[in-house]
Amino acid sequence: MRPLLARPGAAFRCFGDGLCCTDIHALGVLTRSEVKWLRQKDKLSVIYSDDVDGYCLKPVDSRCVFLQPDDRCGIHAEHGAAAKPAGCRRFPYGLVSTPFGGRVTTEHRCPCRTLGTRPEILLDDAEASLRDNAGRLESDKEVPSKVSLRVGQRVSFDTYLAIETDMIARLNAGEPAEDVLAARALPDMAEGGWATIAVEQIEMVDPSAGGAVCAWFGDALLELAAGHTPPQRPRPWAWAYERASARPGNGQTADYVFNDWIADELWMFRWLDWGPGFDVARSEMATRLKVARQIQSRIERENVPPAQAAAEAVMICELVSEGSEWPKAVSNIATDPSPADVLTLPARLS
Repeated sequence: MRPLLARPGAAFRCFGDGLCCTDIHALGVLTRSEVKWLRQKDKLSVIYSDDVDGYCLKPVDSRCVFLQPDDRCGIHAEHGAAAKPAGCRRFPYGLVSTPFGGRVTTEHRCPCRTLGTRPEILLDDAEASLRDNAGRLESDKEVPSKVSLRVGQRVSFDTYLAIETDMIARLNAGEPAEDVLAARALPDMAEGGWATIAVEQIEMVDPSAGGAVCAWFGDALLELAAGHTPPQRPRPWAWAYERASARPGNGQTADYVFNDWIADELWMFRWLDWGPGFDVARSEMATRLKVARQIQSRIERENVPPAQAAAEAVMICELVSEGSEWPKAVSNIATDPSPADVLTLPARLS
């Protein structure tokens, strides 16, 4: 995990928007010592969650029980950042162990990550957030020494790294993400179809904002796959994005928001768990990107600025990928023929 590495161009600053302290996800998992300490603060503050098979902070009206009216953490305010549960301190950072060092990753389920003037990631700040209660760094994923580009083709990590470095540089330079991915959105499936997957997402709607996310994603996917006309739905967490959009320095374009997101999707290797190769991963990313652009267009019709609409769409599409259903869908992408173009190796490797 050493040295720690930040993705070129990745920027983050916590503005205290509070979205990550709502029902965007289970607020945990908590360690035994954290459960004991939190129950001393509030004996009803912890619940057991079947979703994560562990203890989590209890939401009250879809907000963490310790979240103050100003959307700031009450534990942080009273005891300092170090007193917060490790999972709270860690978000939106993650850590991926690779043969060449530990990649500091960032989630995009937060307007602090996607909107406003932010400095490039500071590794000292990230490391402080990534340490557990015992002061140790813990990785979320370990990348092998060889990477599968497609079925039957594995390359050394340094060869893959040269390919990925070129892709991230092109994204940072503003080249359309679709061109960089060079893969088909909504590719052929070995079994099932995208319309079925869309309906399954829509059926996951419930009173939570997380349920609304599934419905928004399913609506857009069904519109792309079958011409479905989506119903009117409230935007999940619109309040957080409206506040973020009102901050000074919001000069981003929608394309910048999308490129920044795809660059991080590459950087964090989430795709290693989903399919047989990088070609399927690129097709999966192209699919979620297409859905995100569809959602952005729909949100813009509510007189929302393009970059804000893109950031809301990215949050929706990233959160869906964290659920249990999406990896199952990706595993059904057909690999013969490959759903992505053959990558051209950088000149020094070709």
